[in-house]
Parts: sequence; C-alpha cells; structure tokens
Amino acid sequence: MKIGFDITALSMPRTGIGQYQYNLLQTLFKMDSKNSYHLYAFNLRDNGKYEDLKFKTPHNNVSMKAHNIPQRLITAWWLAVRYPYLEKITQECDLYQISEICQQPTKKKTVAFIHDLTTLHFPEYHLAKNKILYHFRFKNIKKYADAVLTNSQHTKNDIIKYLGIPEEKIHVTYFGAHERFRPITDKIQIGEVLRRYDINYPYICYVGTIEPRKNLVNLLRAFKLLKDTKKIPHKLLLIGKDGWFFEEIYKTVGELGLENEVIRTGFAPDEDIPYLLNGCDTFVYPSFYEGFGLPVLEALACGVPTITSNNSSLPEVGGNAVKYINPEDPEDIANKIFQFLHNEDERDRYSALGLKQAEKFSWESCAKETLKVYESLL
Repeated sequence: MKIGFDITALSMPRTGIGQYQYNLLQTLFKMDSKNSYHLYAFNLRDNGKYEDLKFKTPHNNVSMKAHNIPQRLITAWWLAVRYPYLEKITQECDLYQISEICQQPTKKKTVAFIHDLTTLHFPEYHLAKNKILYHFRFKNIKKYADAVLTNSQHTKNDIIKYLGIPEEKIHVTYFGAHERFRPITDKIQIGEVLRRYDINYPYICYVGTIEPRKNLVNLLRAFKLLKDTKKIPHKLLLIGKDGWFFEEIYKTVGELGLENEVIRTGFAPDEDIPYLLNGCDTFVYPSFYEGFGLPVLEALACGVPTITSNNSSLPEVGGNAVKYINPEDPEDIANKIFQFLHNEDERDRYSALGLKQAEKFSWESCAKETLKVYESLL
C-alpha cells in the first residue's frame, strides 16, 4: 500500500497538530515495513524547514516532496475549488491523508484528521479568515473523506453532532507522550536548563499557546489571589508562542501588577520542556476547550502534579490522576493550586497517579489504530 500524507504543517513550530503529525509518522515509519509513505508539503516561505525534520526511516520506505507553492494561496484554492491538481501530484498513492493546513478532494481513498471544533465552539477566539477556512474544510471532509480520525471520544461526539458525519466513519486515535517526557531525577541536568532561562525560584508552570481559549486571564487572577492571600514565593512560568488575540493576556499581567511575577519564555524547544516541567511544583492547564490536551498528558508522564479543567476531552486524558477545576472560577483554580503547593504528600500521590495514567496512552497505539483505518479502506 502506498500512503500519501500532507506534512505542510510541519514547517511551523510544532504545537498540537504538528506534534500529532510528527510523532505519528515517526512511529509509523519505525513499525511498518510493508507499506511505503509519500510525504507532500506545499509551502514557499518555509520550505527549507522540511529538510530539518530528520525522520528515522529504518525500512527505507519513505519519500518526501516539498512544492514551492504559497501555502495560503493553495489552501484557499483547494478548499474553494474541486480541481484535479492534487490528483496529479499524488498519482503514485493508493490513499492520502489530508492535513489541517492543505487539502483537496481526490479520487483516492481519503483520510482526514480533525483536531478539534474550536471555530464552532469559540468563534470569537478566531480570525475571520480562519473561520472561513474551517467552514470549507469541514464541508469538504463531510463530502469527500472516506474516514475521519480524531483524538478523543469527546471530539468524535462533537463531529457527529455539529458536522453530521456518520459515526461509523469516525475513528478515535488517542495521542501519546513522546519518550522524552519522563520523571527526571538528575537535579543537575534540570538546573542547567533552568539556568538558561534565568530561573532560580520555585514556579507554577503552564505550557501551550498564549491565546484566550487557554483561559490564561483566569489563571492570572488565581495566581494574583495566591500572591495576595497566601503569600506564595512562586512565580508563574508561561511557556509557548503568542497566538491569536494574546494582547488581553499580557494587558492583564500589567493590570494585576504581576510584571515581575509572570515569566514568559516564548516558544521553547521540545527538548527543554520535560526539564521545565520536572522543575515546577505544579502544572496548570485551565483551558476552556480541548480536542485532546497533549500538554496535560506530557505533564502526567513527567510525574508532575497536574491541574486542568473539567470540560471537553480533558477528563479523558486526566482520568483520576489530576485535580479538576471550574475554568470560570479563579478562586477554585487558586484553591487547587494551593492544595498542591502546601501538601507534599498530596503532590507525591498525584505524581504516582499521573505516571500510571500516562501509561494508558502511546504513539505506538495511535499508529496501530491509524494503520488499521488505512488498511480497512483498501
């Protein structure tokens, strides 16, 4: 079987979609020797980044073609017009997985991945062009996809409810945590990474895009409560790139007088994040909505006491191994954080629960389930 896969998203810093594509493909390449993989990218400005992916391909069954086509132009064209251009490019493939970035219906067996439905649940947190793009994307998926992959049962239910795609077409393939996410007991190694970020204080950690959907304004209000009422010595470490409408978040930092208490790293390399997680006293992910919530799983895999919201897919990921908060209530967020900060036994108990919960998820399982879907279509 010749499997085509659009990797256009991998030219950008890897957040949820990029992590999914990279880790899924890397695992498929290791475990699958009988099928061949043909990777396609459509990008002009960042084309050179595909050469840095360094996929490990022990079976010599992977090829990659990067096309010098402006990404936005080709995305708009393929979402709006059914034209056989992609058919010519992917003619050697039996099956093609379209990406979040670029897609076009083809006569080949087509698999689509839907990460989440945030443009429907929280349209106010998206740019107008993004909402239009996803409107066409979902419309085309419903029309042309032979199978739909998604990352949680909650998102599958959303897809059935809001997009009207038949249940039998939708397959849940849970994410995993990369093997680098693990408990790190070597304090010297952790200290070396922390020094690169000038961190020499106890801290509470958040990892993810800096955008309104992640509910960082309420996290900041909770942190302010802890500083004022509990006099905690901790700082709040925000790890991640700026997303849409991030300005309100940084404005809130100033309004609350937290300029010296909130530390922003920007986008951090994948290799650093496990050390930054292992160095914190608790991890907080108060998002309003997630298709999966990969940072929660990564924190659990590191044995970090974790707090997250009681909504969307997050209980599927956290199980009984996290403390759940009402994301609308800063006082509840503050109380849950303080329960970890002042109780070492509680931290240890949730650390052990987290490690056990993380074992339920793996990229190997994700790859096996994905391969089953591919094979079922052919």
